[in-house]
Amino acid sequence: MNCDEYNQIKEKYLKGNASVEEEQAMESHLQDCTVCRQILDQDVINDEPQIKDKEVKQSDYLLDEHKQTRILRWAKYKNRFSLTLFLLGLFIILNIAGMLSSSFYFNWGDENSRLYRVQKTAATLIEFTFPNVSIQPSISSHLPPWYISGVSWGQSSVEIKPYFTAQGTYALQKVVGKETKLVGNLKVNQFFNLINTNWDWQGGSYRDYLYFVYPSQNLTGTGQAIQGSSPASEEVWKALTILPEGTVAEMAVSFDTTYSINEIKEIFKDYDLDIYWYAVYTGLEDNEDLNKRGDPLFAFHGVWGFSDFHQNIDLNSQKKFLDNMKFLAENEEIAKKLSRGNRNNLQLDRRNDYLQKNGIKVYGVVVTGPTKELLKLRELPTIQRPALGDVALWNWFNRSFSGQMY
Repeated sequence: MNCDEYNQIKEKYLKGNASVEEEQAMESHLQDCTVCRQILDQDVINDEPQIKDKEVKQSDYLLDEHKQTRILRWAKYKNRFSLTLFLLGLFIILNIAGMLSSSFYFNWGDENSRLYRVQKTAATLIEFTFPNVSIQPSISSHLPPWYISGVSWGQSSVEIKPYFTAQGTYALQKVVGKETKLVGNLKVNQFFNLINTNWDWQGGSYRDYLYFVYPSQNLTGTGQAIQGSSPASEEVWKALTILPEGTVAEMAVSFDTTYSINEIKEIFKDYDLDIYWYAVYTGLEDNEDLNKRGDPLFAFHGVWGFSDFHQNIDLNSQKKFLDNMKFLAENEEIAKKLSRGNRNNLQLDRRNDYLQKNGIKVYGVVVTGPTKELLKLRELPTIQRPALGDVALWNWFNRSFSGQMY
């Protein structure tokens, strides 16, 4: 840098508006050029406040090297502070713009929006393929189709973030006896149309003991359908015999044939038990290609149904199941990204077509209640293959007060 170039950017430098490269060039020039350094001293002197009633020699204002360095350092810091404020403001503006663009991207279309379809597909798929487990508080509510940043209900939440990112955290719950307990959380992350899931279970993992057997399903590979009792069934009845009266439990039971909802209620009307989940025949449960290993039907592996979380299932709730099944079929590509099982086995179009044409037929249920009341189901010839799930201390009564804190 020569003296002319120095003079062109000197004022900008002293005001803190010079770039980093210009700062370095200025400081290097001042070290080598005595004339420019003396002019800088004079400029600083002229900016000093005048002292009245006292004659001071100009030499008294001459700056020593230490003071000159401090002035130069202050100019440098002022420049960097201005740059920092500019970058901070730019960052805030970009984040606001990113949030608004993300909100528009994910929410455009209300109930046909990207975010709403993904979150509803996740909630529906869990309820339909995971016996006695549902999103808190239920799939039927608290899934608003439009919001700017996020919404929460209980321990579940959906949040939109800048730069086309969204995250849903869904609290998973089940019922044992009269109490609802949290079993984990499902996190669904979206980046544009990319979707990934993370299952965060209470205690690090989830042990699922519930399964079903379709009446004509072959589990042994002998070509014979499972009928009547079995060693596994006897173990369940034995466990219920040993368990004390002060306990409650959940249990999955399969039937000897399919029944309507009203027929199921008639079967259980004389038992002090609650039905919380219905295993529904969707036309594929006895499909040999989907059950080559002869495994039972369990969570995310062949079992389909819907919950009766509020114990008031009626024609409207059955229609809602069919409507939600149609919704899943319309969003099968999303469902495949969210499914934990074999995605090729979803075949939602085939299942939906069968249900819409033939209606709801049930081949099993999840019931919960006192263990000794569950033991009485042994006397029913319609009951096949009981599967004992979680057991808890007695809670089979209505509490006068309850509260929940997070």
